[in-house]
Amino acid sequence: MALATLCYQLRKLGDVHFPGLSDIRLQAFIVDHKARPESTREARQVVNSLDKYLGLNVNTEILPLYWPPGVNPSGLPNFETEARRLRYQALGKACYKADIPTLLLGHHRADGDETVLMRLVAGYRGEGLRGISENTEIPYCTGVYGATQSGGRAYTVPRKETQRVEVQEAKGQQRILEQLKFYQEQGFEYGGVKIYRPLMDYSKPELKATLEAAGVPWVTDPTNHDPTLSIRNAIRYLTQRHLLPKALDSGSQKEPSPLSIASSNIRRKYQRRNEQAALSYQACDIISFDARSGHLQVRIPIFPAHRDPEFHLLTQHQQLTEMEHIAARLVRLLLSIVSPCDTISLQTLKTASWAMFGNLQEGPQMGSRPKRVTELRPSKFTAGGVLCERIEMRSEETPRSGAHPFSLDPDSIWCLSREPYIKRLAEPVRIVPPAPTPPPSWRGEKNKGVSQTAFPEEPEWQLWDRRYWIQVLNPTDTPLEIRPLSRARLDRIIKTEKKDSSRRLLLLKNTLRSVGPPHVRYTLPAITDEETGNVLALPTVGFVSQDLLRMREERRPRWRVRFKHVVFPEGVRMEDKRVVKLLDEGGIMEGGVCVT
Repeated sequence: MALATLCYQLRKLGDVHFPGLSDIRLQAFIVDHKARPESTREARQVVNSLDKYLGLNVNTEILPLYWPPGVNPSGLPNFETEARRLRYQALGKACYKADIPTLLLGHHRADGDETVLMRLVAGYRGEGLRGISENTEIPYCTGVYGATQSGGRAYTVPRKETQRVEVQEAKGQQRILEQLKFYQEQGFEYGGVKIYRPLMDYSKPELKATLEAAGVPWVTDPTNHDPTLSIRNAIRYLTQRHLLPKALDSGSQKEPSPLSIASSNIRRKYQRRNEQAALSYQACDIISFDARSGHLQVRIPIFPAHRDPEFHLLTQHQQLTEMEHIAARLVRLLLSIVSPCDTISLQTLKTASWAMFGNLQEGPQMGSRPKRVTELRPSKFTAGGVLCERIEMRSEETPRSGAHPFSLDPDSIWCLSREPYIKRLAEPVRIVPPAPTPPPSWRGEKNKGVSQTAFPEEPEWQLWDRRYWIQVLNPTDTPLEIRPLSRARLDRIIKTEKKDSSRRLLLLKNTLRSVGPPHVRYTLPAITDEETGNVLALPTVGFVSQDLLRMREERRPRWRVRFKHVVFPEGVRMEDKRVVKLLDEGGIMEGGVCVT
């Protein structure tokens, strides 16, 4: 209620202080957890309260959570985690459906302190105690199209609005438009839901007083009072009864507790390290990136740099620690471009940081890196699901003098690609069930296939290998599968193509050579027939097999494919040809042109 009331009051003041703010559409989501029989009635009461005190100025919608049949949610040992996962997924889907890119959450200071205490109990230390982030991508929504960095719609700024803003703001909007155009034309996903928590600096007593002044009642979820339901509830029970030491007790304080202050300091240090890593990332030179396979070639700085004015006030040991943290973050930014992992732990990147930057104790002020250290570093390793290989550019080591922190390494480049699949582990698979009647907008013109217009009955977008978003229309009678192009599958394609068309086979081989080193081709997605196992298409490179071409046109599967969201350094532009698109214009991504 506090967040909804403040948003409503802010919009009322919009025309006075912020022209145009009153036009913003407010949408309130109330989650019905279905954990207790009375939860639906309580959610309805919240809706009635919003209607009563805020009138028709806020749209409301109840989002029920759906638990597996036969499951008693409140009896689950991990109820809080599972409820959080379902809650965020429901919110992400609702936001995408309503075209809402920004979601405000009502967490306040006490929620942040409870999170820190929970992490202390779980054994977290250091940056793990930074508490709740004030802004972040929506969590728990990996694979939910439109929620996490996907589902972006065409973005335009009306001319009359652009003329009203300051020149600097207009330039910023223009950069956003250029970036979105880059994603659209190069076949990358973008969009998603961003979370903001504007009340994190405020205590519960302050928010209660705000509602009291507005004549709105404070609403509490009854499950919050059950200390046996979750660890958070147990901690809340202790803080509300002042059973914890004062330094940890923030349940009724208007001023931040020592715990809040410590957590805030950790959070600021965490943010500074991320900002410094981002500066070094902007200095990286993307030599090439092939979106068809996810193969990246990049030249990196000799040393990760630190531009924080307070950096030189640290001791040498503290500086080294900061450099190691920044180096690990820079490595993670590079790996995330091609990694199949949802998250990459910084603790797993020590070897990768040393391999890429060597002994950071030498520091950029040394100006050179001894040849023996370079030779000792591994030239090939895997981290975060990525195979990294250093390619030397010259045979003799030339001493460097006075190297700038952002100077790029002239001696080598790094090649990054998805690591080969391990036989003992299950390969990534997505199932596409039959859909005998294609939606009207998928019928399209002959040899052009998929229409670019949006339609409500479109097939589901599926995240394959956490790298490619693939949407497949399957008008056949059997399920289709999306699997990696294994050696055995490629051998079957070659055997078939040898019989039918040597020209097609030559073109396929040349295409596979162009996507990267030999191992890269075996990480490409392949659309296969579940019944026969035959490969029907390699969607990212535009290859269509003879088996698919023999089908009647109305029975041929069609698809769209896009690479996951990637944030490139600012120097990468669509016109410099460093980024190879998934397919050329009119390619099989749009459903009709094939390799012939």
